[in-house]
Amino acid sequence: MATGAEFKQDMPPKGGYRAFNFHRTFPKLVWSPGAVVAAIFGATAYGVYTAIESKKTDITEKFEDVDINNALEPFLTAERDRYWLKLLAKNRALEEEIMKDVPGWKTGTWYGEPVYFTLGEKWWDPSATEVYAHSWGSVEAREHLWRQHSEYAGPKFYDNWFPQSISKWFW
Repeated sequence: MATGAEFKQDMPPKGGYRAFNFHRTFPKLVWSPGAVVAAIFGATAYGVYTAIESKKTDITEKFEDVDINNALEPFLTAERDRYWLKLLAKNRALEEEIMKDVPGWKTGTWYGEPVYFTLGEKWWDPSATEVYAHSWGSVEAREHLWRQHSEYAGPKFYDNWFPQSISKWFW
């Protein structure tokens, strides 16, 4: 055999290894269970208080909106009717101007025959197609379909679909 490096067996240190802890260990508690329960109770109490106050505010605002709407309804109806009559007068004047060279044409009739056969003095509104016949297509969408008015500031059916913080960017 060759005489080389001696083989040395690794052995435990003198006196042996230190004792190994094989028992179950628990993590350190950051918060005590009482503090966690108190925090949850406090957050819940704050949420309930905020919800109740928000509900009171919403009811008050709804009451005020309905009250204002009831007060303004006669004025809004009068303005709507005034606009409608102005539009009908404009159409009548336009019809008079366009058909002035047609012999036997009487404005508001179809070659002398009434367009509407009504009983007595009842008023029938012409259809929106007739009223907006001499207007651009977008005029009917903008003026007749009032829901598309950009200045309409009342509550809309889709207001609750988006949070208030981002809904201002949509409309």
